[in-house]
Amino acid sequence: MKTIDINTYSTQLQDKLRSRIEAIAGETTEFVPRSSKCLVAIQEVLTDLKQFVYKYEFQSRMEEVEFFKDTKPTFLSQYYYYDSLVTMKISEPVDQDRIRFHYIDELGKQQEFVRANQDFYIYCVSGATHFDEQYFTRGKSLFKAPDLDTRFSTGHDNILARILANHMIRAYVDKYIKQSTTDPGISSLKWTAKKADLVELIYALHEVKVFNDGKVDIKQIANLFENLFNVSLGNFYRHFQEIGLRKGGRTNFIDHLKNKLEQRLDENL
Repeated sequence: MKTIDINTYSTQLQDKLRSRIEAIAGETTEFVPRSSKCLVAIQEVLTDLKQFVYKYEFQSRMEEVEFFKDTKPTFLSQYYYYDSLVTMKISEPVDQDRIRFHYIDELGKQQEFVRANQDFYIYCVSGATHFDEQYFTRGKSLFKAPDLDTRFSTGHDNILARILANHMIRAYVDKYIKQSTTDPGISSLKWTAKKADLVELIYALHEVKVFNDGKVDIKQIANLFENLFNVSLGNFYRHFQEIGLRKGGRTNFIDHLKNKLEQRLDENL
């Protein structure tokens, strides 16, 4: 009995996986349970694919390159995609006002991976092929890792899968942000001055007790301004400490505001 080729087997697995994911979508509408079931289904398919590759003898270098450059990353990217979405969803902040920034921050982490592999990313998206044997064949791969399964991975196939997943994650997050910004309650204003300037202003307003007669935590005010001006202040306590260590004037922004307002008032006289 002739063994089917790896492209045919991969196509069968992809069809199987697609049907399973469609069935899962009909079983539950809850995001985390649905995505978690998809993860299990993808893992099962990847296990089947691995066992097939262990026994399969590639007919040519070209066939091996095609598998590790196109076929396997397509499967694996789906796993990384659902895994990242589940992680983002589970770690969502309780504060509804912070959720949008949570997804933006998570997207930034994904982008860091792409930047760390920028040369390889450019190689892949450019359609180049001159390093294919080094990147996508097991015998010539330059990728070294102690836990690398050299029978089922070249190392770079995993990197490519993460990059492909990044594109899908970005599309999901961009859609989420677009939907949130259509909400009339979402501000279109963006803070374009230094973050330290906004922190200086926030602390000043907190000190003069302009919100809730002073019965409000500084973090609540910071969250309000982050949402109002579409900016993430990160560790704003650190910004405040840096303001306190300034030489030659610690309230530069507020002094600048005062000077500009007086100038405007003089012009109107």
